[in-house]
Amino acid sequence: MPPSKLKLKRTPAEQAEHDLRKARKAARKAAKLKRRRADSDGDDDHYERYPHRRKRHHTDDTAPLDDTGDSDAEYGPQPAPSTSGSHRAHKPDYDYIRAQVEEERFQDKLWGAMGDDERLDSVEASLNAYAHVPRRWRGGGMERMDDEMDVDPRYMEDEDYAEWIRAGMWRKKHAAEHEERMRKQAEHEARKAREKAIREETRRLERAEEEERRKRRLRRERLRAVEMRELYETRWKTLLAPGIPTASSEPTLGLADIPWPVYQMYSDKTRLSSSLRLEDLTVDAISAFLLPSSVDDDRDPDMSKKERRERLRDAMLRLHPDKFEGRVMPRVRADEKDVVREAVGVVARTLNTLMAQTK
Repeated sequence: MPPSKLKLKRTPAEQAEHDLRKARKAARKAAKLKRRRADSDGDDDHYERYPHRRKRHHTDDTAPLDDTGDSDAEYGPQPAPSTSGSHRAHKPDYDYIRAQVEEERFQDKLWGAMGDDERLDSVEASLNAYAHVPRRWRGGGMERMDDEMDVDPRYMEDEDYAEWIRAGMWRKKHAAEHEERMRKQAEHEARKAREKAIREETRRLERAEEEERRKRRLRRERLRAVEMRELYETRWKTLLAPGIPTASSEPTLGLADIPWPVYQMYSDKTRLSSSLRLEDLTVDAISAFLLPSSVDDDRDPDMSKKERRERLRDAMLRLHPDKFEGRVMPRVRADEKDVVREAVGVVARTLNTLMAQTK
């Protein structure tokens, strides 16, 4: 087989020169064809007088016509014949011919680019059809090839391909054993899925139970706080009751006998706590007792704010230093008066601070 001729890509200048030569050649052939047609029209009388020469002239004229047809197929349509009647008056329009050639070249390049895009899309789709990760980059070793059944062997390495062939031959030869292995594997995966579902359900139930215990604990604490505040109100009503003797009786009250607004005072429902100290009357303790947090209060926020102001106002009326000095201090023992008077001052200052914060 003879070697094929090497075709090099033309430069833009060479391509332009080549197109111009083709256009000039087409124009020359068109002019030559026109001249021959004009000569044939002028020789009609000659053909009538010498009929034996018509065959030779006809044979000579057909060859250029065939060549012209070939040139039409290769170089495009010929220029339109001139109406001047003389071949010397015709001048080819090289700009028009060049524009036609450039337009055809542009259309060819456009269709070629579209074909390249389609080929690239098909190549990308075929490359993305399989996603193979070599086994040496994965965990689990090389002992199983069950997960390689859906992988295109063209993308396997030599070692993986050989193992894939051996595994396929083993599956074909031991079909029953392979089916049993696949059945056990399916049962194992189903059992793992059931165990996972059971663990998740167990954790969900544990979380739900823990949330329920927390809610019950909060309800008990809220109920206990309500009971302590009711006991606080009851103790003050008893302390300020009109029938209680004041000056004639022996003073019997101490620091632990006065109902202070702290939870520690009411840990025992039957009597007030005797372990209360002056250090227990802190801002946080008084605020937690008189102003429970909004998390524990399900009522309207505006109503809760109004109720808090009323609680602070009632506590201030009971523990105001001037009022307390006239109503309760005469019944306090002499050895407890100083500490009681100091405790009243601490509570009064705390109440003023809380009232300023709730405005």
